[in-house]
Amino acid sequence: MRIAYVGSPELFLRGASPIHVMKMCQAMANLGVDVELILQSYDKKFDIFESYGVKPNFKITTTIPSTNTSARHFIHGTYSAFYTWFKKSNYDLILTRNIIYTYLSTVFLKIPTIYDAHHPLVNTAATYLFNSFKNSKYLVRFSTNSYGLGKIYTSLGLPEDKLVVAHNGVDLEKFKNVPSKLESRKLLNFPTHKKIVCYSGNSYRGRGIELLIDVALRLSEVQFLIVGGLENDIKYYREVAQKKKAENFKLVGFVPHPKVPHYLFSADVLVMPYTSRMTIKGGVAAAEFTSPIKLFEYMASRRPIVATALPSVKEILEDGKNALIVEPNSEDSLYYGIKRVLDDRELAERLALQASNDARNYTWEERAKKILNGL
Repeated sequence: MRIAYVGSPELFLRGASPIHVMKMCQAMANLGVDVELILQSYDKKFDIFESYGVKPNFKITTTIPSTNTSARHFIHGTYSAFYTWFKKSNYDLILTRNIIYTYLSTVFLKIPTIYDAHHPLVNTAATYLFNSFKNSKYLVRFSTNSYGLGKIYTSLGLPEDKLVVAHNGVDLEKFKNVPSKLESRKLLNFPTHKKIVCYSGNSYRGRGIELLIDVALRLSEVQFLIVGGLENDIKYYREVAQKKKAENFKLVGFVPHPKVPHYLFSADVLVMPYTSRMTIKGGVAAAEFTSPIKLFEYMASRRPIVATALPSVKEILEDGKNALIVEPNSEDSLYYGIKRVLDDRELAERLALQASNDARNYTWEERAKKILNGL
């Protein structure tokens, strides 16, 4: 099978989207698919494969100069449509997260296309595009990364026989040989005698970082780490922590994705303190549908997880089985959940082992198989 993946303009920015795109291309190639990733142009001194920790087992084609304007999705989608039109005999189908490209490929170019949705429709223009292609025979599949998001789209008229729910995944190769906490801490120059609670990923509003700061004040003997986040968010939360005198609360800042596992391995507990008001990029409310990549990496790292009871999180995690689930928006619930895992070694080991076993069902290859099955 020959697939063109029309990639994301965000590929050279920080966040989960570029990780997702690169890991999906690698996974499809691992399954024997001939993959061509279509991107905006970029500085070839930037080793894109090394930066995202993927094998160079697929082709990358660049079209137009990179842009970070508000029109970047329109520009990239439109130029990619022209490119794939001229090259369409090279592909059996197209996979994309670009709604503009999907509209052009299904309505005008008549190219078999899979649209991989990761958030609801964000404006009236997106709604118009979706309504224009949702019943097209050239929309051969519509994938979402959570059941919650799938329900949103079927309620808007997406035919259920087009929908496939395929949660995000993890690259188990990066977690194959889990080092001890001590080894990871020595590598990162972290204290070896303290308990560590770690959160990785973006720190948009609603992610529960302020709650975590308050919990850190109540667990002053424990080191709290925030790995990742945008500079403005890091600055904001650093000021909050300083104002509250949470000296055991450390924001590490951006870490290249291939190095993130070392931080996870160094932890005693991994947390997802999301509130019911959590958002994704652009301020879009996401509690009902988010499928964070960190969740699956947490599971693979074989460290116990404490997470809040968001609907989308509970699609994957089960309280007392592979994680400890606590109430969102509650400092007390988060505090007691973290403390319980820190104090109960047997519970921590049991949750971590089960989560690690469950992670095998959520590889990028498994996700690719679900999306491509039968095509």
